[in-house]
Amino acid sequence: MKGVWKKILKVNLSARSHTVEDVPESVYEYFLGGAGLAAYFLWKECPAGTGALDPENRLTFATGPFQGQKQSGAAKWSAGAISPATGMNADSACTASFGMELKMCGVDAIVVHGKAAAPTYVVVEDSRVAFKDASGMWGKDAYVTEDMIKAAEGEAFQVVSIGQAGEKLVKYANIQTAKKSFLGRCGLGSVMGSKNLKGLAVKGSQFPDVYDQQAATELNLAINKRMIDVMATKPDHFKIRVLGTAMATALFAPQGNLPVKNYSLSELDFPSGVANIGGMPYVEKLNAKPWPCKYCVIQCHNKVEVKEGKYAYSGKGPEYESFAMMGFNLLIDDMQAIAYAGELCNLYSLDTISLGSVMAWAMESYEKGVLTKADTYGLDLTWGNSDAVIEMIKKIAVREPGLADALADGSGAAARKYGKNSIDWAVQMKGTEIAAHNWRAQYTSALNYCTGVASGPNHERANTQHIWVGHILLPEWGIDHVANEERWSWERASEFNAKFHDYCNVINSAVHCKFQEFTSYNLTDLLGTINAVTGLGWTQTDMRKCGERITTLQKLLNIRYGWKKADDFTYPKRFMEPVDKGVAAGKIPEGLDDAILDYYHHRRWDQNGVPGRELLADLGMEQYA
Repeated sequence: MKGVWKKILKVNLSARSHTVEDVPESVYEYFLGGAGLAAYFLWKECPAGTGALDPENRLTFATGPFQGQKQSGAAKWSAGAISPATGMNADSACTASFGMELKMCGVDAIVVHGKAAAPTYVVVEDSRVAFKDASGMWGKDAYVTEDMIKAAEGEAFQVVSIGQAGEKLVKYANIQTAKKSFLGRCGLGSVMGSKNLKGLAVKGSQFPDVYDQQAATELNLAINKRMIDVMATKPDHFKIRVLGTAMATALFAPQGNLPVKNYSLSELDFPSGVANIGGMPYVEKLNAKPWPCKYCVIQCHNKVEVKEGKYAYSGKGPEYESFAMMGFNLLIDDMQAIAYAGELCNLYSLDTISLGSVMAWAMESYEKGVLTKADTYGLDLTWGNSDAVIEMIKKIAVREPGLADALADGSGAAARKYGKNSIDWAVQMKGTEIAAHNWRAQYTSALNYCTGVASGPNHERANTQHIWVGHILLPEWGIDHVANEERWSWERASEFNAKFHDYCNVINSAVHCKFQEFTSYNLTDLLGTINAVTGLGWTQTDMRKCGERITTLQKLLNIRYGWKKADDFTYPKRFMEPVDKGVAAGKIPEGLDDAILDYYHHRRWDQNGVPGRELLADLGMEQYA
């Protein structure tokens, strides 16, 4: 198999040592790379009983066969570990150039374990590894840390780093790179913090052999040109290059797919939010400009500048998830305030999805008298109070004693501490908050949140909502026509959820940016590039089976780390609370419990949600069980 090194770098922080380890080719044929490789090393080296913050937890930064290809979206890369939020396996995906540079070091992944005796950053340059003192960086934000590492090592290095929230082991702390992209979900930043690892810098000069580079190059050029041509046909307010993911507001609002006031209201209850958040106001109020990743033609990242006032800053523009969870979800309609709050999260290393959700829980608890000003440090946590949210971000990031410390462990933990039935409005499950996609708009989202096997209830691991929102289908895998009304039906929900989950696992293991699908990228493109680079000669059936193997391995890891069937059925009470206005008025995913069981059956899992012998034999995975 070409396009990969079949080698990984093992970094032992406790011993300040490193080794290069050969990986059998069969591992790549089964799991491809990226998220699949991260899951493989958890299976191989983290037995039952390994805790997320234990030195033995493996934090894997992984590439796949696509890194090094000049294809739009090939700047993506993955990372994985046991999650502090869920206690189970998790992976997250990121962009910028770190993954490309890591691949050029002559390895497919860096697997970090152990715990440094003091704050440390690690430098990897081709085959050379150095452990450096980071004590002067400890307590600094993630961006300052990157600047300090580059000042010491050189601007050519690509860096990942954490801020104060990672150091303080906030359960939803993230990892940043290039001040623009983030391993956001599932708390990988606190895994770094638990290891006293403040940053990792990579620089390389090597390229692996490719099976047919000419074919790959011709295919890449054709795909990139087609995506440019498709994007040119769209009006500005639907061009991802112009708005980034801020275009989602115009797509989601008509579907009833926004998270308004902790998911308790509809889009019609917050017209100022729909008018002011996202869309062209995003560009106008934030002076947004494209900030693309290398080789990317869709250019979804934005760099923004708020030139004056208390929310002034220049830097990363918020993605849809960020402004939805800290805007619609908190009834804040000031785009500049939301963007500034998001940038604070980026500096401190806080996942904006979880942050927006825990703040919504706190605001609803304040509204209902569960929390008082005695709990909130005197802050007025009324809905829409952006300045109070900004102050709470600062407190959560450093785990200020009291409410902020409780919120740093997530809304479920905070609800258990403060009680008074406040768990009823904690929109989370398995320790992780639900993202900004409303299950009332498409019932498959509820099914995905309940049954996802990577990163807890992660919307991006089987994002079936895009069947209706973005009209994304998988015709090569049999999803070639879906009626609008099917979003409120369970009839094909198991098929949709399973195929999209496997598709997302292939994408995150290749590794490639799934946002390309909004501009015509498809399974034929994905398969063609995999075959040109690797020489595997896969069919669509082979590629689907690869995705199914990765999903199955992740499920087996969940079981190893303590997942129980009841976890899938312990979903937020709000799932079954309808709104009375808008497109999704009266819609709740009734029958969800039966749909979960049907999904198990579709997956060839037994009635307890455990992969069956027939499935494992078909996938050749008996040894992994």
